Amino acid sequence: MVIKKQETKNPMGEAFMRKSSTRRFARYRTELPLIVKVLGQEGYLRVHGRCFEIAENGLGAVITSEFRAGEMVSLEFSIPNVTDLQVFRAVVRHRMGFLHGFEFVGILPEQREQIKGYCRTLPPA
Repeated sequence: MVIKKQETKNPMGEAFMRKSSTRRFARYRTELPLIVKVLGQEGYLRVHGRCFEIAENGLGAVITSEFRAGEMVSLEFSIPNVTDLQVFRAVVRHRMGFLHGFEFVGILPEQREQIKGYCRTLPPA
């Protein structure tokens, strides 16, 4: 695997250095509102955010709270042209400020097909 550093801009317009490498799944640009739910000491915490990038195995989002890498959460969002609200278990893989990367855990085959179909309608990231 080749890893090189390149300067890029995040969705907030700020420049930063990012490692680029070969990924297992292509990423696609999107704009979807989502809710992140996590179990806290006082019950479930619901945090609103925006998904700006999606792939077959996860998504990138701007969330108004900072979750720790390794934390398990539930993601709720609607995929265009799919009637039901989708709920995914996910793990936080990385965080930089309010930018978070989530990897789906235990995704159902029909959910994966819905995401793949949606990704085919989007521009690459």
